[in-house]
Amino acid sequence: MKTSFSNLFLLAAIFISSLAYTSCDKDDSNHKKNEFDAINEVMEEWYFWNDELPAIKSSNYNSANTYFEDLLASQDRWSYIANRDQLLAYLENGTYTGYGLGFKYDSNDDLRVKLIFDESPLAAEGITRGWKMVNINDIKVSSLSDNQVLDELDKSSGKFIFENNLGEQKEISANQITLNQNSVLKREVIDYQGIKVAYLAFDSFLQKSEEELNEAFTYFKEQNAEELVLDLRYNGGGSTAISNQLSSLITGNAFTGDIYSKVFHNESKMSEDFTEAFQEQAAAYAFNRVFIITTSGTASASEMVINGLEPYLDDVILIGSTTHGKPVGMYVFEDESLNLAIVPISFKITNADDEGEYFEGIPVDLEMSDDLTYDFGDINETNFKAALDYIVTGNFPVITAAKALSTNEREFKKKGFDELVDAN
Repeated sequence: MKTSFSNLFLLAAIFISSLAYTSCDKDDSNHKKNEFDAINEVMEEWYFWNDELPAIKSSNYNSANTYFEDLLASQDRWSYIANRDQLLAYLENGTYTGYGLGFKYDSNDDLRVKLIFDESPLAAEGITRGWKMVNINDIKVSSLSDNQVLDELDKSSGKFIFENNLGEQKEISANQITLNQNSVLKREVIDYQGIKVAYLAFDSFLQKSEEELNEAFTYFKEQNAEELVLDLRYNGGGSTAISNQLSSLITGNAFTGDIYSKVFHNESKMSEDFTEAFQEQAAAYAFNRVFIITTSGTASASEMVINGLEPYLDDVILIGSTTHGKPVGMYVFEDESLNLAIVPISFKITNADDEGEYFEGIPVDLEMSDDLTYDFGDINETNFKAALDYIVTGNFPVITAAKALSTNEREFKKKGFDELVDAN
């Protein structure tokens, strides 16, 4: 069974290793043979770079994970295999087991909360984006390597010390839970110097996102918002259908039926190529332009929104840093008997003007560092503030050295399903 699903993500996550696919490494010869056969069938028929598949023998491998990795083309940073049940649960409801938050190092090498979901047990204790994690399980975070931090976060329970911008600390003991992440992290309308500005922080294009986005744009309409700031800084992608929905909501159904994207497969699957039109949305509320906050974690379906809107809106203005660079997408191929999901790059995407190929990422209009010190939607957060200043004055603020893009910032880099979740 093929599930249309594009554009996962990359470069952003801390993830619970217990969700990683493990049954691919079983030693049973029949089971192993079936997994390898399933992989070969999908890759030979659907892999976008199937003409570059190497001549390797599965009989030389004990691990289907390793075999799959060795099949991938040199330019492929994204294809993966996963536990079917866990992947589908995540794509539908954002379901995973963890603490319900993600981390990123700031330019001072402090580990800060970059996002936190509503159901997180730490959110219930008052932790928000911007708090520093200074201790974990009685160990100073500054003394740990990235892998050691991940090892501590992998434990089913933990003791944490967090610190806010005022230097106030909070000690919290918490257990990992199975939670459903919210993909709308924040939605609000602020009156900024007499202009009503809608702000939407959006993380992951999941099936459940449809309802959350409709609620957000209905709210924007009720509040008579005049401008839109869309925060996709950590959004690694997901469903192309939700990407279409978001773009249709933003354009207010003005382009219903017009081409949103074009999809191209490998040479043997050219009959599967198609164009996708903007779909009418009951909650649509038109904006003439959109300000989009991005980082290298802005990938795939997020980039599809940016690229898909370019031919239609007066301005698509990007603030932050160059996006990830994934103008290709995936299908999920399920094998229920093996509880296996094979997720290879299966197609490339362009917009209505045949623009795509942004493998180096989409450049921004104003380059500045990711401000991790404030919560989403705080007008003191420098990326959001830059958009607000432009809305009022028509110009970007002068960027000081402290706000300029820093090469010292880093995230936990993982691949495949681990990066899709983008949270612990």
